[in-house]
Order: sequence, then C-alpha cells, then structure tokens
Amino acid sequence: MAGSSSSLPNSISTSPSVTSLKYVETDGDQWEPEFEYESDSNSEITFAVDGATSSGSSQFSFTYDNGRRYHSDRFKSEYYLPNDEREQDRLDLYHHIFLSLLGGALYISPLQNPKKILDVGTGTGIWAMDMADEFPQAEVVGTDLSPIQPPWVPPNCRFEVEDMEEDWPYTPNYFDFIHIRSLSGAFQDWDQVLLNAYSHLEPGGYIEYQDYASEVFYHDGTRPPDDDIEKSAFVYYLKVVNDASNKSKRPMQVAQTMKVRFEKLGLENVKEHRAVWPIGDWPKDPKLKELGRWGHIGAMDSIVPFAMGYLTREGWTHEEIAELCTKAKKDIGRGGNKYYCEGWFIYGRKPN
Repeated sequence: MAGSSSSLPNSISTSPSVTSLKYVETDGDQWEPEFEYESDSNSEITFAVDGATSSGSSQFSFTYDNGRRYHSDRFKSEYYLPNDEREQDRLDLYHHIFLSLLGGALYISPLQNPKKILDVGTGTGIWAMDMADEFPQAEVVGTDLSPIQPPWVPPNCRFEVEDMEEDWPYTPNYFDFIHIRSLSGAFQDWDQVLLNAYSHLEPGGYIEYQDYASEVFYHDGTRPPDDDIEKSAFVYYLKVVNDASNKSKRPMQVAQTMKVRFEKLGLENVKEHRAVWPIGDWPKDPKLKELGRWGHIGAMDSIVPFAMGYLTREGWTHEEIAELCTKAKKDIGRGGNKYYCEGWFIYGRKPN
C-alpha cells in the first residue's frame, strides 16, 4: 500500500472500537457498523465555553434545506454539506477510515511534543479530542462553522465557531501544528486559507493536509470511463459532482494540488503520502478487505448529500438527483465494479 504506516509515527487513536460488521439489505447494498465507545473513567473532562463564539453558545441558528440541517446563515460561506446527526455519523466514520489508512496514526508530520494545535474544520471534534488526549500538555483548538461538537471534552481542548475563509482571530506565529482534513469542496480560495495557516504557524511548525481526491480507479489501477452512466455510474456521478463543484468555485479535487501549493507557500521538507482506499470488500488482503467495507459505507453515505449540496444549485430536480444516486449506489453495490480511491496526506514545515 502506498503511504504505508510502517514509517509513520506511532500515534494512539481513541476512535470508536468496532465490535462487529453485519450485512443488511437496504436501498443499495450496505455494510452496517456497530460501534462500542470506550471511555477512560479516570480522564478529566470539562465543558468548553469560550466567549461569544464558543461551541457552547446558543446564538447560532441552523438553516434547513433538502430535508437536511445546515450551518447558520450568519456566515458568508456556502459550504455544501449538512451538519445534522446523519452527517456527524458520516464524519466519525471517515475519522475511523483515515486512522485505518495510517495504521492508527492521527498524523504523519514528525511532531515533537507540540504545544499549540489547531484543527481547521473540526466537524464533530473527534480528531481534536484524540490529539488532546495524546498530547495532554498541548492546547488544542478546533474550529468549525457549526457548534456540533460535544460539550464534554478534554480540559486542554476547546471548540470555536469560525469561518476560516475569513480573517483568523489568532495571534500570528501562534500554533506549532495546523491540521486540515476532509475539506475538499469547502473553500473558494485555498491559497488564502493556506496563507492564513502559514501566517499563524510558528517557525519550525507543521501544516498537514489529509483528504480523499474525489477520483476512483478500477482494482487494477486503470481509470474507468467517466462518460458512461450504464458502465460506470459511480464514476459518472463523480464527474457530474466535480464539474458542479468547479462551477461553484469550491472544487472537490484539491488533494492533487496540495503538494505544489505547500511548496509555493514557502513550506520546506514537503512530503506527500498516498494510501489505497478500497470501496467494497473485493480485496483479498484481510486488512484491505476490512478497510473496503468501511470505504463502502462511507461512499454510500456520501453519495446523496454531496449530490444534493451541489446539483440542486445547478438546477437539478430531486427526482433527477435520486435517479443518478440510485445508479451510483448500485454500481458500488454487490456485483458492481471494483473501485478504489486514494487517501492523500501532505505535510510541510515552516522555515525557522
């Protein structure tokens, strides 16, 4: 596997431990996970409230569309994905997938006792909380458009409601590690967001980007056709969504550009790792087969919200979107095509 975890830091995950997988018949074939959450009864927890923009604030009202709940309209951002419980479950599932791709590691940067950590677009906050547990001496801040993080968090972790496309409310050169994950399609001006990150990173600190690339391959590494909905409907679906994301100026395919962006930003020792991310349980390797089951769940859970977020803005009707999504789900169901995508991991260091 590309980007093997053998050379990665031996980080410890506190993600949900998987107790079982069972196959169920749904609208499209689906692997249904069962989670068991383990907690340390001796760990100290606290309610994170930090001024007017804390995640504990009640001033943020949500908006509703397409039968889903989205972030408050107080922000200029046109972020396309919902923030309701279904989306939170999806985000936590992807956290598990990213950890699996890295052999349990939360990061690949060569960190040495970071003291101030920023998680941009923290989502449910699960990565930030895991990092706070791993580095109890560090201050960990997670930002997001939505205050959907849990109120009980490690004492060295807090969450703030911020639009990171706007000016950052932090002191320059403050953080020594800035983490950005699963935000493809989130920003219009990635270069400005990265420039903000660079400006708020102390010399010697690291920026790390983790994401999928919104492109897939056949199991033999060849590229499937993206213009034949009957032969490869999932790939056709991705092309339609990617085209719509480009029109909205919030492109999905940014992982492929991140190494060059990091280098142009002025980061040094920029490294890029890629890992095979199967979609389905077709691999023979037991670890990849298990990862593929999770990858299949993630893809199935993503198809509809991604399409609704982008295609309704392009004038598609709900019926047209439903037809496209049904074909895409069937394509990655049992008896469908054997696909994989790639997990991308890029980091760089700010010069001293």
